[in-house]
Amino acid sequence: MTYRLLIDYEALDVLASLRKPVQQEIHKRLRQIQEFPSQHADYAERDPTGRSLHVSIVGDYAITYWEDFADRQVKVLEIAKADG
Repeated sequence: MTYRLLIDYEALDVLASLRKPVQQEIHKRLRQIQEFPSQHADYAERDPTGRSLHVSIVGDYAITYWEDFADRQVKVLEIAKADG
């Protein structure tokens, strides 16, 4: 069963500002994350509340999200330039 993908509005703004090929790569990864969230995380970090956040790297960009297993939702919090 596919997860519902919820994306923060600011993350959408960043995505819209990118060149079309980069948008397509990120869009492809978002679909993969939607199908199998934990399989596409390159690493995890904790938010201030202690929640585990997954980070997936796509080219020069990082997608930060968390999996709400109980509600079958993936919540994308940020799409930003990766630190390197």
